[in-house]
Amino acid sequence: MQTRSLIVVLFLTIAVNAIAMDLVRQETRTDEAVSAFAVSGRGVTVAVLDRGIDWTHPDFINPDGSTRIKWMLDMTGSNLCDPGNPSPVEYSEAQINQALTGGALLDFRDAVGHGTATAGTAAGNGRALTDQRYRGIAPKADLVIVKLTSEGAPAHGSQPGEVPFQGCIDQALDWLAAKLHMLGQPAVAIINSGTQWGPIDGTSAVSRKIDEVFGADTPGRIMVIPSGDEGSLPNHAGADYDGMSETVIGLSRASGTFSVASAWYTGSRPAEVTVTFDDGATVGPVGPGSSISEAGITIINYVPGTEFYPWLSTGGDSALWIGIDGHSTTGSFRIRGLSSGTGHVDVYGDVIGFDLTPVTSMTDHLVPGRLTDYAATRSAIVVADHNIRTQWTDIDGIPREVTHEGAVGELWLKSSGGPTRDGRSTGVDLSAPGQGLFASVGPNSYWATIRAVSPFGGEGRYIRFGGTSGSAPIVVGAVALMLEVNPNLTADEARQIMRSTAVADGDTGAVPNPDWGHGKLDVFRAVQAVMA
Repeated sequence: MQTRSLIVVLFLTIAVNAIAMDLVRQETRTDEAVSAFAVSGRGVTVAVLDRGIDWTHPDFINPDGSTRIKWMLDMTGSNLCDPGNPSPVEYSEAQINQALTGGALLDFRDAVGHGTATAGTAAGNGRALTDQRYRGIAPKADLVIVKLTSEGAPAHGSQPGEVPFQGCIDQALDWLAAKLHMLGQPAVAIINSGTQWGPIDGTSAVSRKIDEVFGADTPGRIMVIPSGDEGSLPNHAGADYDGMSETVIGLSRASGTFSVASAWYTGSRPAEVTVTFDDGATVGPVGPGSSISEAGITIINYVPGTEFYPWLSTGGDSALWIGIDGHSTTGSFRIRGLSSGTGHVDVYGDVIGFDLTPVTSMTDHLVPGRLTDYAATRSAIVVADHNIRTQWTDIDGIPREVTHEGAVGELWLKSSGGPTRDGRSTGVDLSAPGQGLFASVGPNSYWATIRAVSPFGGEGRYIRFGGTSGSAPIVVGAVALMLEVNPNLTADEARQIMRSTAVADGDTGAVPNPDWGHGKLDVFRAVQAVMA
């Protein structure tokens, strides 16, 4: 009897763990799709533009010991498309395999851990654990990896720190397009980063480049973008202005920091801008095409048609960049028109780091719409985030719980919603359950040092991941399964299928709406619709 009881207990323990540890695949009905349609992502390329990858992680290695990664590109140090900076470094499948079998190690890493988690969520095979409980959505897809950016990482253990950088996205996408052509497979890609620094209307250089490479009607080429993680932050204000009086928007900033704000205003209604702070500092007015830098405040007023960063263009509007250093925590942004008629201005604050600390925010005139600039790309599928797990046991056996992110099934509180700045009402296509999932992590990454978010039984190879950085890779994996069924699927077709098969419930409310788009991802229904 005692032996039988032990067997029952063991069975129940295994069953409960199998259920508890594969929540994303269950909610999205991925396993149902796999059972019904035998899909796995085979014959499809998943391209991840992120912070790198732990290429030695078992989740990216085949059972025979060979790599699943076809190409890697390291853009570390290649800031801003400047030809004077070092050229990116490329690694082939053969080089990775040689390194895996005893050859010289490759100088390619994910110092933070974010890129490895992205790739694992979309397409990890789960082989770091015998039961593969944390496998991704498309575990047999091929991978192409671009180390595009990093917020930086402190030195940890034997690992050196990493300096923040932003690689040239145009260059990365051109390289990716060439590699995808060589591979000759359908492909889905993700740029798993982004800020509100841009016009957020689909006209930035990045958005236009994505449209060029992953056009909405291009067969077998689909881009997925996270909506952003700034949904609950007071960092978007909008107001009309004219020449009769100043329109004043209150500013708030973190003490002791360098902070940045940007603004976009009607190109046909030129304006001058002044920034003031309660400690008496006043800079401006600064008119169109002019700039000023004094008293720790810099204001640049760009006229329409200006290319002012490699990935930004004002398009038909005017833009402002404001940098603030060494002033009090409260002040104001003031704009006055220089011609007849009324214009409109949108002002955006910035956030710093993965904790999403608001450094510059607005105290009034707050309006909806906190998408990143990349998420306004017209050809991209844009993904919001909802909660999948709020409780877990960490690697040391300590129960953990978060109570500030919303309940399971609800929209993650910082998931960014629409509209876009040009007025596309939703901006978001659908949501996936990304907040609180467990994803691959490299044991030498900085994130792996945070034991509280490493799950019990994960052997240090997995991490609690989330935000729209967690939800968007789920959709990437789902698109890979759809492309396996129909390699000629276009982004427009995939978007329409995902929208029409998404699920509405009590959490989403009536759909479509700016926060949820058309509802929650249903992989089974999406793959079924492709097969119809």
